[in-house]
Amino acid sequence: MSVYRSDQAIVTFAPEAGHGGYPEPATTVSNGTGTAVVNMANGLPAGSRQITVDALSGVTTGEYIQIGSAATEETEVRRVEYVDGTTGLTLDAPTAFFHPDNDGIQVVLAVTDADSDKFISWVPGVYETVDVPDPEMAIEGRYLLGAGQKRNFFVAYKGQQTFQGSIGGFVLLNGWPLRFPIGLVNSISIGGTAGSDTTSINGDYTDLTDADGARKGDYWITVDDASTVAPGNLIAISYNASPTATTHSEIRRITAESGSTVRLNYPLQFNHADNTGIRLITEGSVTNYRHDIFETVDLDTISWNVHMRDSGETAAKDFNRRYFGGHAAAMTISADEGGLLTAGWDTVTFQDMVHNQKLTVPYDTDGTVSVANDAALPGFTFMQPIDSSDIGVPFKTYDGSGAAFTDFAAGGFPSTDPYYFSQGSLTMFGIEFARVRNFNISISNGEEPRYYIGGQGKGTRRHRGPTEIREQQREYSMSATIALPDAHEAATSTSRRIFTELLLEGDYGTPHGSASMSGFAITLTFTRGANDTITFTIPDDGTAAAGGGEQGAFIRSAPHSVTGDNPLQTDVDILFRNMKIQIADSEPFYP
Repeated sequence: MSVYRSDQAIVTFAPEAGHGGYPEPATTVSNGTGTAVVNMANGLPAGSRQITVDALSGVTTGEYIQIGSAATEETEVRRVEYVDGTTGLTLDAPTAFFHPDNDGIQVVLAVTDADSDKFISWVPGVYETVDVPDPEMAIEGRYLLGAGQKRNFFVAYKGQQTFQGSIGGFVLLNGWPLRFPIGLVNSISIGGTAGSDTTSINGDYTDLTDADGARKGDYWITVDDASTVAPGNLIAISYNASPTATTHSEIRRITAESGSTVRLNYPLQFNHADNTGIRLITEGSVTNYRHDIFETVDLDTISWNVHMRDSGETAAKDFNRRYFGGHAAAMTISADEGGLLTAGWDTVTFQDMVHNQKLTVPYDTDGTVSVANDAALPGFTFMQPIDSSDIGVPFKTYDGSGAAFTDFAAGGFPSTDPYYFSQGSLTMFGIEFARVRNFNISISNGEEPRYYIGGQGKGTRRHRGPTEIREQQREYSMSATIALPDAHEAATSTSRRIFTELLLEGDYGTPHGSASMSGFAITLTFTRGANDTITFTIPDDGTAAAGGGEQGAFIRSAPHSVTGDNPLQTDVDILFRNMKIQIADSEPFYP
C-alpha cells in the first residue's frame, strides 16, 4: 500500500503583491454560466477579499469564479464564500493581482493544470524538515453552573485559529529567502552588456491612463515599442547601477508577446511609472548579477505551497496545501567552523490556508464534490499541483525555438555551491578577526496577528484566522564565539580588542556620555568566487555615528571566562539597529 513519505514532500514559496493574495493565474478554465462585472472606480487592488460588481447573473455562494477575462491580462480563480445582496461578493482568499473597473467575472467548473500558471515554485535553500502551519484550533470547554456534569465541561465552543510554521537550518545557496524579514530587493546585471533603454512601459493592460504604469503583481505589461523586445529576452526594468531603498530595479524574462503587450516569467515586485525604461540584458556577456536588500517598514507577505505525492507516484492522490498571507516574523543566519552558511525562517505567521482535500463521502454521482458537501470541509478549492517538475525559478530558461510557453522551463532544484564558513571574513571596528569560531545573526519583527470584529465571519467557511498581521518593533542581534588574539602588553597596546570595546560601550567621545555613543561597524562577507559574494553590512550605510538613527553595533556582553579552551575565547553578544545585505551571484531573478 502506498504511503505519503516526507522525502517526497515539496515545500515552495512565492511573494504576494497583496496581503494574502497567493499568486496562481488561471489562464485555462472550463466555464460555467454565471457572470458579473467588477464595479469599482479605482479597480480591485491586489489583496482584496470583497468585490463590488454591477450585477450578478447566476453567481451564487459556493461557486468558483475567474476574475479577469482577457487573454492578455492577469486572471485568477477564487471561491465565492458569501453573496451580499446583488452587488457584493466575499472571496475565500484575497486576490493576487490588480483588476480594473469593468473587468469580467466568470463562473468556472474546473481549472486546467498549466505550467505557465505556477508561480509558487521557489525554494529557500536545501532543507530537510518543515514545520507546516496547519491550523491550531482554540476549542474551549465551558462550564455551566448547576448542570450536573461532575466537574466536566458542559459544552465546547470554537475559538480563533492560528497558522504558524517554520523552516529551520536550510543551507543557503543564494539570497532568495533573506529579504522577507527585512524589506525589498533591487536586482541589476553587473559587467558585460546591459544595453541602453530600448523601450519603456506605456501603462499596463488596463484601459486606465498611461500614468498608471505597471503595478506590483502584474505579469502582463504594455510597452511603447514591442519590436525591440521578444520572447526569451532578459530585461531590466528601471535599471539603476546604484540602487537605494527608494529605487525599484528588477529583472524578468519575457515569455510571450501579443502586440505591444508582453508577458513576464513571474509577477513584478514593484510599481513602475509610465515611461519607466526597460533595458535588454545580453546574458552571455553579463559577468553576474547584484541584489541589494534594503529595509522597509511594511514587509511583503509570502505564500507557501506544500505538495505531497504518495510512494506509488499516483497524481490523483496528491495532498496539496497552500498557506497565504505569511509574515516572516523571525529569521536566523548562522555558520559554525568547518560548516556551511545556513538560514532559517524561525517563525512565519500566516493568515489562512486552502487545500485540495475533498470529503470522503458523500460524492456526487460524477465523483465530484457538490457545493453543499464541499462547504462541510473548510478551505477546499481548485489548486494546481506544484510537483518536482515545477520546482525552481518560474520560466528561468529558454530554448530559443519560438514564442510558446513550452519553450520555457522552470529552473529546477538549486545546483549552486553553498557558502562555506571557511570562505567568510568578519571585520569589527576596522579589525578583521581571524579566530571566529561561529556567528549567529537574529532578526525579529514582533509580528502580531490581529483578530478584528466582523472581518472574517461571512459565508459558509466561517474564517476565524487573523484578519491581518502587523509588524511591531524590529530587533537585530548577533552572537559570535571568538578566540582571543595573541597576548600583548596591557600598558602599551593600542590595538582595539573585544574587552576594550566592551568597556567603552561604543562611546568614543569626550566627555563620555550617551550623546557620544556611536557604536561600531561590522562587515561579514562570504566569497565563493569572482563576483560571487554575500555581504552583511552593519549599519546599513557602513558608517556608525553618534545620535539617534545613526548608531552602529554595541557589545552587550563578552565574558572572558576560563573554560579550558586554548586559546581562551569569548562569547560576544552584540546589539545593532539596522543592516544591509548585498549579494552577487549568477541568479538574475530574485523573488
